[in-house]
Amino acid sequence: MTDPQSRIPTPYKGSWVQDFLVALVFLTRLPIRPDFTFNMTALKSACRVFSLIGLIVGGVTGTIYILATFMGLPLLVSALLAVAGQVIITGALHEDAIGDVADGFGGGADKVKKLAIMRDSRVGTYAVVTLILIIGLKVAALGNMPDPLMGFAILVVAAAVSRGLITWALYLLPSARDEGLGHGAGRPEIMAPLVSAVLCTLIAILILGPHLGAVALLSGIIGAGMMGVIAKRQIGGQTGDVLGAIQQVSEIFILIACLMAI
Repeated sequence: MTDPQSRIPTPYKGSWVQDFLVALVFLTRLPIRPDFTFNMTALKSACRVFSLIGLIVGGVTGTIYILATFMGLPLLVSALLAVAGQVIITGALHEDAIGDVADGFGGGADKVKKLAIMRDSRVGTYAVVTLILIIGLKVAALGNMPDPLMGFAILVVAAAVSRGLITWALYLLPSARDEGLGHGAGRPEIMAPLVSAVLCTLIAILILGPHLGAVALLSGIIGAGMMGVIAKRQIGGQTGDVLGAIQQVSEIFILIACLMAI
């Protein structure tokens, strides 16, 4: 009998299923163990389904939000639990990223210093303040939704679209480093961001409807674009931390814009 441990993993071929699993491994802390080998370059293809991973993250955290509300908890408490759930599922991946970006951009005098600070594992004042604001804005937005079910829908779309926009950042922004996630992934082919755009549009329109879906898409693009422009001016492009910061900023833009548009 063949020992299961001795089986040779199949190579990565860039199928939809493989891309989905690769994206799930990179963007969450769910216990997924693909039965194929891959490296950073797989993200060039896998990034096309980032929005689908956001759909899962948003669906799980949105369910926490709804269940907590139905249990009679105040909306703000439900919102805090949902955000906490999101942090646990993703391993605070993007929160850690935007904290590093805040420290680097705020404390570095030039590109080299900024990149060095971003790599430093120590947490500075800029990171602490930014994380307080980021989490506070998410909780405040979700905690003030007029209808919990609408809050659930907006949370799901925000999680999906904001992660889908990472694909465009990978395509449009050059790597600011000669190493790391942003450089190792490489620039995806144009089909990856185009597929991501289609998926984001379908998710937003089907869940929120034409009007609110358009608000979510436009606000997410504005937030991601602003963060991308700042990163280009500060360090000349993107890093893994910048990609995470883009996700966080666009997600907050979507939550706040949709709250205003309801």
